[in-house]
Amino acid sequence: MPPARSAKRASAESLSGDRLSALPDGVLHTILSFLPAPEAVRTSALSRRWRHLWRTAPCIKIDMREFGITLVTSGGDLSEKWRKFEDFTTSLLLFRSGTISLDRFRLDARPHCLRVVDRWVRRGLMYCPQVLEVLMWGTSGGVFRFPHLGASSCRLKRLHLHGVHLDSDFAEQIQSGCLMLEELELKICTLGFQEITSRSLKRLIIDTTLRNLTGGHFVITAPCLLYLRIRDLFGCYPNGIFVHVTDSLVKAIISLSDQGKTFSLGNQRRLLVDLCNVPNLELGGFQTKAMLIGELDKFPIFRNMQTLKLIDCFHDNHDLYDKLEALGTFLQNAPCLKKLTLQV
Repeated sequence: MPPARSAKRASAESLSGDRLSALPDGVLHTILSFLPAPEAVRTSALSRRWRHLWRTAPCIKIDMREFGITLVTSGGDLSEKWRKFEDFTTSLLLFRSGTISLDRFRLDARPHCLRVVDRWVRRGLMYCPQVLEVLMWGTSGGVFRFPHLGASSCRLKRLHLHGVHLDSDFAEQIQSGCLMLEELELKICTLGFQEITSRSLKRLIIDTTLRNLTGGHFVITAPCLLYLRIRDLFGCYPNGIFVHVTDSLVKAIISLSDQGKTFSLGNQRRLLVDLCNVPNLELGGFQTKAMLIGELDKFPIFRNMQTLKLIDCFHDNHDLYDKLEALGTFLQNAPCLKKLTLQV
């Protein structure tokens, strides 16, 4: 709707007593952005003023739970509910205005029909969202293959993926196509690559990766990174995790699965060296020998460390003396440490 006509109609609505409809389109779009997709579309029945607003709303949130679909829904009940979910979502994405980019596109679904889900994601990508969230529930991280980002990546600032398979091209897309990307979150995904490189990334979370298709090692190169969280990734990369960042990193959370048994002592120590400039460090599952000065390479000095949190560390067969010595190593090599937290 042209601005003049929109303002004139808003004025008319104000005179008729509908003060909500008299608000500018931008304010109404903000209201719509807080609503689930079905509720946003239903506002079209409120009045002529609202009839087409949902088509230009800046956010789309599609959730299977709005149609009664959960992880335990099955049989004929699933088929009937999925049919309604599919009809609505397909129509929503088809009739939305294609000339206006999205601020946010979020899809919560299960891979009941991969072809349909793939079509939805590709359609969402066509709107070049700044925030893209695709969450596949009830998968093992390898059922749904995430499509190529394409031209949509030029505006992308935040990418959150859950339960999807990422092929070898994904890392290249992040490096060369997502030049504005600031946040990347990967949970329960299958990885087909060995590195993440980004000059714009500020926040990186890789959580509970079930497996990778390459083996070897994993390299993170992000000179502007502020926050890093890695959890249960280490058994997938037996040759180690390498973190190449500058002094920009403010906080790092590193959690090893099965108390570091699948991640060698050398790799644990090397990772500590990479993180020696981090002011706030949280470690989970590290072994005693990885923190002893006399073991492996020289233990690093954490000159900037202010807070240290150790969770489920030292759960190995070393005696109490060695464990206290390992803890003392950290205290001696962290001259600026202000807070120490031990959690078992």
